Amino acid sequence: MLITSLLFSAFVATECRGYDGLIFDAMAQLDEKQEFISAINKVQQAKVSKLALFARSRKYLGENENKILELRKKFPELIILGTPKYFFLRDDLTPKYITKTIRSIQKHNYKFIGEILYTHGDKSHGEKTLHGERYIDPIAPNNIKFINLLRRPQIPVMTHWEVYEWDRDWPKFSELYNRFPEITFIIPHMAFGHPEQVRLILSKHSNVYMTISKKEQDKKGYSDSRKSKLLGHGFLNKNGKIRPSWHKLIIDYSDRLMFATDAHKAHRWEKYKEIIDNYRHFAKQLPLEVSKMISYQNAERLYNVKVK
Repeated sequence: MLITSLLFSAFVATECRGYDGLIFDAMAQLDEKQEFISAINKVQQAKVSKLALFARSRKYLGENENKILELRKKFPELIILGTPKYFFLRDDLTPKYITKTIRSIQKHNYKFIGEILYTHGDKSHGEKTLHGERYIDPIAPNNIKFINLLRRPQIPVMTHWEVYEWDRDWPKFSELYNRFPEITFIIPHMAFGHPEQVRLILSKHSNVYMTISKKEQDKKGYSDSRKSKLLGHGFLNKNGKIRPSWHKLIIDYSDRLMFATDAHKAHRWEKYKEIIDNYRHFAKQLPLEVSKMISYQNAERLYNVKVK
Protein backbone atom coordinates (compact mmCIF):
# COMPACT_ATOMS: atom_id res chain seq x y z
CA MET A 1 0.00 0.00 0.00
CA LEU A 2 2.87 2.39 0.76
CA ILE A 3 4.31 1.89 -2.74
CA THR A 4 0.89 2.47 -4.34
CA SER A 5 0.38 5.59 -2.25
CA LEU A 6 3.80 6.99 -3.23
CA LEU A 7 3.16 6.29 -6.89
CA PHE A 8 -0.23 7.98 -6.71
CA SER A 9 1.30 11.00 -4.98
CA ALA A 10 3.90 11.21 -7.75
CA PHE A 11 1.13 11.01 -10.32
CA VAL A 12 -0.77 13.80 -8.59
CA ALA A 13 2.34 15.97 -8.47
CA THR A 14 3.00 15.64 -12.19
CA GLU A 15 -0.58 15.66 -13.47
CA CYS A 16 -2.33 18.86 -14.57
CA ARG A 17 -4.57 20.63 -12.10
CA GLY A 18 -7.41 18.44 -10.93
CA TYR A 19 -11.17 18.94 -10.86
CA ASP A 20 -11.76 22.35 -9.28
CA GLY A 21 -15.54 22.30 -8.89
CA LEU A 22 -17.81 21.94 -5.88
CA ILE A 23 -17.45 19.03 -3.47
CA PHE A 24 -20.04 17.52 -1.12
CA ASP A 25 -18.42 15.08 1.33
CA ALA A 26 -21.22 12.53 1.54
CA MET A 27 -20.00 10.73 4.69
CA ALA A 28 -17.88 11.63 7.71
CA GLN A 29 -17.92 10.81 11.43
CA LEU A 30 -16.77 12.35 14.70
CA ASP A 31 -16.33 11.19 18.27
CA GLU A 32 -14.62 12.40 21.45
CA LYS A 33 -11.18 11.34 20.19
CA GLN A 34 -11.15 14.13 17.61
CA GLU A 35 -11.34 17.85 18.38
CA PHE A 36 -14.55 18.92 16.63
CA ILE A 37 -13.72 22.50 15.62
CA SER A 38 -10.32 21.41 14.35
CA ALA A 39 -12.03 18.83 12.13
CA ILE A 40 -14.38 21.42 10.67
CA ASN A 41 -11.46 23.77 10.05
CA LYS A 42 -9.88 21.02 7.95
CA VAL A 43 -13.08 20.69 5.94
CA GLN A 44 -13.16 24.42 5.27
CA GLN A 45 -9.46 24.57 4.40
CA ALA A 46 -10.04 21.81 1.83
CA LYS A 47 -12.80 23.97 0.27
CA VAL A 48 -15.52 21.38 0.76
CA SER A 49 -18.97 22.96 0.41
CA LYS A 50 -21.16 20.46 2.30
CA LEU A 51 -20.49 17.74 4.86
CA ALA A 52 -22.77 14.82 5.71
CA LEU A 53 -21.79 14.05 9.30
CA PHE A 54 -22.86 11.77 12.13
CA ALA A 55 -21.74 11.02 15.68
CA ARG A 56 -19.89 7.86 16.62
CA SER A 57 -21.38 6.31 19.76
CA ARG A 58 -18.79 3.78 20.89
CA LYS A 59 -19.68 3.56 24.60
CA TYR A 60 -23.43 4.14 24.83
CA LEU A 61 -26.34 4.97 22.55
CA GLY A 62 -26.37 8.68 21.78
CA GLU A 63 -22.78 9.35 22.88
CA ASN A 64 -21.44 12.53 21.22
CA GLU A 65 -24.84 13.31 19.72
CA ASN A 66 -25.33 16.60 21.58
CA LYS A 67 -21.84 17.77 20.64
CA ILE A 68 -22.59 17.09 16.97
CA LEU A 69 -25.89 18.97 17.22
CA GLU A 70 -24.06 21.94 18.71
CA LEU A 71 -21.53 21.77 15.90
CA ARG A 72 -24.30 22.03 13.32
CA LYS A 73 -25.60 25.16 15.05
CA LYS A 74 -22.19 26.74 14.61
CA PHE A 75 -21.84 25.68 10.95
CA PRO A 76 -25.41 25.41 9.60
CA GLU A 77 -24.47 26.13 5.99
CA LEU A 78 -21.79 23.43 5.96
CA ILE A 79 -23.17 20.49 7.95
CA ILE A 80 -26.09 18.17 7.41
CA LEU A 81 -26.56 15.49 10.03
CA GLY A 82 -27.36 11.81 10.13
CA THR A 83 -28.41 9.73 13.11
CA PRO A 84 -25.62 8.49 15.42
CA LYS A 85 -23.72 5.33 14.60
CA TYR A 86 -23.99 2.83 17.45
CA PHE A 87 -21.24 0.24 17.92
CA PHE A 88 -23.00 -2.24 20.19
CA LEU A 89 -25.46 -3.79 17.76
CA ARG A 90 -25.06 -7.52 17.16
CA ASP A 91 -27.12 -10.00 15.10
CA ASP A 92 -30.17 -7.68 15.02
CA LEU A 93 -31.06 -4.10 15.91
CA THR A 94 -32.19 -3.51 19.49
CA PRO A 95 -35.61 -2.06 20.37
CA LYS A 96 -33.87 0.78 22.20
CA TYR A 97 -31.87 1.74 19.12
CA ILE A 98 -34.99 1.66 16.95
CA THR A 99 -37.09 3.77 19.32
CA LYS A 100 -34.43 6.40 19.94
CA THR A 101 -33.45 6.68 16.29
CA ILE A 102 -36.98 7.01 14.94
CA ARG A 103 -37.86 9.67 17.53
CA SER A 104 -34.71 11.64 16.82
CA ILE A 105 -35.25 11.93 13.05
CA GLN A 106 -37.98 14.54 13.30
CA LYS A 107 -36.71 16.08 16.54
CA HIS A 108 -33.27 16.88 15.12
CA ASN A 109 -34.04 17.08 11.39
CA TYR A 110 -31.69 14.25 10.54
CA LYS A 111 -31.23 13.80 6.79
CA PHE A 112 -30.09 10.17 6.79
CA ILE A 113 -29.54 7.12 8.98
CA GLY A 114 -25.88 7.09 10.01
CA GLU A 115 -23.84 4.02 9.15
CA ILE A 116 -25.11 0.70 10.47
CA LEU A 117 -22.33 -1.91 10.57
CA TYR A 118 -24.03 -4.99 9.14
CA THR A 119 -20.79 -6.77 8.26
CA HIS A 120 -17.47 -5.30 9.27
CA GLY A 121 -14.40 -7.52 9.33
CA ASP A 122 -11.91 -7.03 12.16
CA LYS A 123 -9.00 -4.83 11.18
CA SER A 124 -5.42 -5.30 12.34
CA HIS A 125 -5.46 -1.79 13.84
CA GLY A 126 -8.89 -2.03 15.47
CA GLU A 127 -11.14 -4.08 17.72
CA LYS A 128 -10.81 -7.86 17.69
CA THR A 129 -14.18 -9.60 18.06
CA LEU A 130 -14.88 -13.19 19.03
CA HIS A 131 -16.06 -14.12 15.52
CA GLY A 132 -13.71 -11.89 13.55
CA GLU A 133 -16.42 -9.46 12.49
CA ARG A 134 -19.31 -7.32 13.57
CA TYR A 135 -22.47 -8.79 12.11
CA ILE A 136 -26.15 -7.82 11.89
CA ASP A 137 -28.48 -9.94 9.79
CA PRO A 138 -30.09 -7.52 7.29
CA ILE A 139 -33.33 -9.48 7.21
CA ALA A 140 -33.56 -10.09 10.97
CA PRO A 141 -36.98 -9.14 12.45
CA ASN A 142 -36.00 -5.91 14.21
CA ASN A 143 -34.06 -4.64 11.21
CA ILE A 144 -37.08 -5.22 8.97
CA LYS A 145 -39.25 -3.43 11.54
CA PHE A 146 -36.87 -0.49 11.61
CA ILE A 147 -36.69 -0.09 7.82
CA ASN A 148 -40.46 -0.37 7.66
CA LEU A 149 -40.74 2.57 10.08
CA LEU A 150 -38.60 4.62 7.69
CA ARG A 151 -41.20 4.40 4.91
CA ARG A 152 -42.76 7.64 6.11
CA PRO A 153 -39.72 9.90 6.50
CA GLN A 154 -38.06 8.09 3.57
CA ILE A 155 -34.54 9.18 4.46
CA PRO A 156 -31.52 7.26 3.13
CA VAL A 157 -30.01 4.42 5.15
CA MET A 158 -26.25 3.73 5.26
CA THR A 159 -25.84 -0.04 5.11
CA HIS A 160 -22.18 -0.94 5.64
CA TRP A 161 -21.25 -4.40 4.43
CA GLU A 162 -18.16 -5.96 2.90
CA VAL A 163 -18.12 -8.61 0.19
CA TYR A 164 -15.81 -11.13 1.88
CA GLU A 165 -18.87 -13.32 2.70
CA TRP A 166 -20.63 -12.70 -0.60
CA ASP A 167 -22.63 -15.92 -0.72
CA ARG A 168 -23.98 -15.33 2.78
CA ASP A 169 -24.66 -11.61 2.53
CA TRP A 170 -25.56 -10.67 -1.04
CA PRO A 171 -28.84 -12.66 -1.17
CA LYS A 172 -29.98 -11.11 2.12
CA PHE A 173 -29.12 -7.54 1.16
CA SER A 174 -30.72 -8.03 -2.22
CA GLU A 175 -33.87 -9.18 -0.46
CA LEU A 176 -33.77 -6.13 1.83
CA TYR A 177 -33.32 -3.70 -1.06
CA ASN A 178 -36.12 -5.42 -3.01
CA ARG A 179 -38.50 -5.39 -0.06
CA PHE A 180 -38.24 -1.61 0.38
CA PRO A 181 -38.04 -0.05 -3.10
CA GLU A 182 -39.18 3.34 -1.79
CA ILE A 183 -36.21 3.55 0.61
CA THR A 184 -32.80 4.63 -0.69
CA PHE A 185 -29.86 2.65 0.66
CA ILE A 186 -26.25 3.82 0.67
CA ILE A 187 -23.40 1.30 0.62
CA PRO A 188 -20.17 2.90 1.89
CA HIS A 189 -16.92 2.07 0.09
CA MET A 190 -18.79 0.19 -2.65
CA ALA A 191 -18.77 -2.71 -0.13
CA PHE A 192 -15.06 -3.07 -1.11
CA GLY A 193 -16.35 -5.14 -3.99
CA HIS A 194 -15.06 -6.27 -7.36
CA PRO A 195 -16.36 -4.38 -10.41
CA GLU A 196 -18.59 -7.34 -11.31
CA GLN A 197 -20.14 -7.41 -7.84
CA VAL A 198 -20.67 -3.66 -7.73
CA ARG A 199 -22.23 -3.70 -11.20
CA LEU A 200 -24.59 -6.51 -10.17
CA ILE A 201 -25.75 -4.64 -7.06
CA LEU A 202 -26.35 -1.36 -8.90
CA SER A 203 -27.95 -2.96 -11.95
CA LYS A 204 -30.40 -4.97 -9.86
CA HIS A 205 -31.36 -2.25 -7.35
CA SER A 206 -32.12 1.27 -8.57
CA ASN A 207 -32.66 2.36 -4.93
CA VAL A 208 -29.01 1.75 -4.02
CA TYR A 209 -26.33 4.45 -4.02
CA MET A 210 -22.66 3.94 -3.12
CA THR A 211 -19.85 6.06 -1.78
CA ILE A 212 -16.46 5.65 -3.42
CA SER A 213 -14.48 6.33 -0.23
CA LYS A 214 -11.39 4.19 0.37
CA LYS A 215 -11.63 2.56 -3.05
CA GLU A 216 -8.66 4.27 -4.70
CA GLN A 217 -6.30 1.55 -3.47
CA ASP A 218 -6.55 -2.14 -2.60
CA LYS A 219 -8.03 -2.60 0.85
CA LYS A 220 -5.58 -4.13 3.31
CA GLY A 221 -5.31 -4.26 7.07
CA TYR A 222 -7.74 -7.07 7.89
CA SER A 223 -6.90 -9.28 10.85
CA ASP A 224 -7.85 -12.24 8.67
CA SER A 225 -5.85 -12.05 5.44
CA ARG A 226 -8.38 -14.38 3.80
CA LYS A 227 -10.95 -11.59 3.94
CA SER A 228 -8.58 -9.12 2.24
CA LYS A 229 -8.03 -11.54 -0.64
CA LEU A 230 -11.77 -11.71 -1.29
CA LEU A 231 -12.16 -7.95 -1.79
CA GLY A 232 -12.03 -6.11 -5.10
CA HIS A 233 -9.02 -4.18 -6.35
CA GLY A 234 -8.82 -0.43 -5.90
CA PHE A 235 -9.63 2.02 -8.71
CA LEU A 236 -6.05 2.94 -9.53
CA ASN A 237 -3.30 1.00 -11.21
CA LYS A 238 0.37 1.38 -10.25
CA ASN A 239 0.63 4.51 -12.41
CA GLY A 240 -2.25 6.26 -10.66
CA LYS A 241 -4.63 5.79 -13.59
CA ILE A 242 -8.17 4.48 -13.23
CA ARG A 243 -8.34 0.83 -14.22
CA PRO A 244 -10.52 0.29 -17.36
CA SER A 245 -12.97 -2.03 -15.59
CA TRP A 246 -13.62 0.61 -12.93
CA HIS A 247 -13.63 3.51 -15.38
CA LYS A 248 -16.49 2.02 -17.39
CA LEU A 249 -18.48 1.17 -14.26
CA ILE A 250 -18.03 4.68 -12.85
CA ILE A 251 -19.30 6.19 -16.12
CA ASP A 252 -22.22 3.76 -16.36
CA TYR A 253 -23.44 4.41 -12.80
CA SER A 254 -22.26 7.98 -12.30
CA ASP A 255 -25.78 8.99 -11.25
CA ARG A 256 -25.59 6.81 -8.10
CA LEU A 257 -22.01 7.18 -6.91
CA MET A 258 -20.92 9.80 -4.36
CA PHE A 259 -17.59 11.10 -3.21
CA ALA A 260 -16.96 10.75 0.54
CA THR A 261 -13.90 10.86 2.75
CA ASP A 262 -15.29 8.71 5.56
CA ALA A 263 -13.07 10.72 7.89
CA HIS A 264 -13.66 9.06 11.25
CA LYS A 265 -10.51 8.37 13.26
CA ALA A 266 -7.81 10.95 13.98
CA HIS A 267 -5.39 9.63 11.37
CA ARG A 268 -7.95 10.11 8.60
CA TRP A 269 -9.04 13.55 9.78
CA GLU A 270 -5.37 14.57 9.86
CA LYS A 271 -5.00 13.90 6.14
CA TYR A 272 -8.40 15.31 5.19
CA LYS A 273 -7.04 17.88 2.72
CA GLU A 274 -4.75 15.27 1.15
CA ILE A 275 -7.77 13.02 0.56
CA ILE A 276 -9.62 15.91 -1.10
CA ASP A 277 -6.60 16.88 -3.24
CA ASN A 278 -6.11 13.29 -4.38
CA TYR A 279 -9.79 13.00 -5.23
CA ARG A 280 -9.67 16.15 -7.35
CA HIS A 281 -6.92 14.58 -9.47
CA PHE A 282 -8.82 11.31 -9.64
CA ALA A 283 -11.95 13.15 -10.82
CA LYS A 284 -9.94 14.91 -13.53
CA GLN A 285 -9.67 11.55 -15.30
CA LEU A 286 -13.45 11.49 -15.74
CA PRO A 287 -15.70 13.53 -18.03
CA LEU A 288 -16.60 16.82 -16.33
CA GLU A 289 -20.32 16.02 -16.11
CA VAL A 290 -19.51 12.70 -14.45
CA SER A 291 -17.17 14.42 -11.99
CA LYS A 292 -19.90 16.90 -11.06
CA MET A 293 -22.42 14.16 -10.39
CA ILE A 294 -20.08 12.18 -8.16
CA SER A 295 -18.57 15.26 -6.48
CA TYR A 296 -21.81 16.89 -5.35
CA GLN A 297 -24.91 16.59 -7.55
CA ASN A 298 -25.89 13.07 -6.51
CA ALA A 299 -25.48 13.94 -2.82
CA GLU A 300 -27.56 17.09 -3.33
CA ARG A 301 -30.39 15.02 -4.75
CA LEU A 302 -30.11 12.21 -2.22
CA TYR A 303 -29.95 14.40 0.90
CA ASN A 304 -32.33 17.05 -0.54
CA VAL A 305 -30.00 20.00 0.07
CA LYS A 306 -28.32 22.42 -2.31
CA VAL A 307 -24.61 23.14 -2.52
CA LYS A 308 -23.76 26.81 -3.01
